[in-house]
Amino acid sequence: MLTRHRERDGARHTCPMGTYAVTGSASGMGAAVAGKLRATGHTVIGVDRTDAEVPADLSTPAGRRVAALGVLAACSGILDGAVLAAGLGPTKGAERAITEVNYFGVTDLLAAWQPALAAAGSAKVVAFSSNSTTTVPMVPRRAVRALLAGDAEKALRAYRLFGPVSPPIAYAASKIAVSHWVRRHAVAAEWAGAGIRLNALAPGATMTPMLER
Repeated sequence: MLTRHRERDGARHTCPMGTYAVTGSASGMGAAVAGKLRATGHTVIGVDRTDAEVPADLSTPAGRRVAALGVLAACSGILDGAVLAAGLGPTKGAERAITEVNYFGVTDLLAAWQPALAAAGSAKVVAFSSNSTTTVPMVPRRAVRALLAGDAEKALRAYRLFGPVSPPIAYAASKIAVSHWVRRHAVAAEWAGAGIRLNALAPGATMTPMLER
């Protein structure tokens, strides 16, 4: 593995170059993250529908399997970290895709990558949540509970009751569920006990291609 050096407290320390998986790497915040990692010497395995090391559609179980296996093959079973930045906004008629990408596109991939993250010894994971977790009113708790239980159909039924405002409800529910998933798993033996640090970010409105649309 390549290394670089830094000075701290008068001593010279060696910093290993890592291998990181980044979803949503082709645009927006995912592209910014991937660019920052590459600029500091790390290897990035990008996952996106196009223009990525691992082309995959995270809105389907089959696409998520392609993404999971593609990254594991590219990293040779050792992953120093992951940034789950892929996401869909509250687009009309896209409630299912929002659910699949924003929630299962995080949890399914992390479950598949956990052994490779554990193999690194001190892996770092960041999942993108949203400030909509605290700003969107009336998000049904039953939808969040359904997602945490892996029941996409039940979640869809819950927020489709909101009619024309169901897309923002679906978006917020998916992000709340991601935050809850991270909080639950961050302290679990298979994550914290394996030296994997799990965190969620909750950015506000950021001028990305998704927001521009």
